[in-house]
Amino acid sequence: MSNYAKWLIRISAVYSLIGAMIGSDLAGRKDYSMVPGHAHILVVGWLTLFAYGIFYYVFKEISMKRTAKLHAWTSLAGGGLMPLSMLIYYKNETTLTTIMFILTASILLLGIILFTIVVFFDKKIFLRN
Repeated sequence: MSNYAKWLIRISAVYSLIGAMIGSDLAGRKDYSMVPGHAHILVVGWLTLFAYGIFYYVFKEISMKRTAKLHAWTSLAGGGLMPLSMLIYYKNETTLTTIMFILTASILLLGIILFTIVVFFDKKIFLRN
């Protein structure tokens, strides 16, 4: 298993746990104000990172190694920081929290763009032996 796959899957498990804990807290307190952050941690942090990890596990031979590495790092950072900054933003809307939210969402968007580049332009991915 490539390091990308291993770390993307491991960190996705951490985000899954965090998302489940936040969801349990929301349900227990019957305070649903943090549902957007909870949902983003599960969708972006758990589901998306897990899917990326499976992708790198299945497609071990990648020729765009630098792009894949940058994709993995931006996804790992953006996958956790964007939902966290969203939670902070919804609790305290200030200029600083708005900037944090925009920056972390931009990191996540860069990761998605890099993944798209890898999928469409890596010559080794869809070669059949």
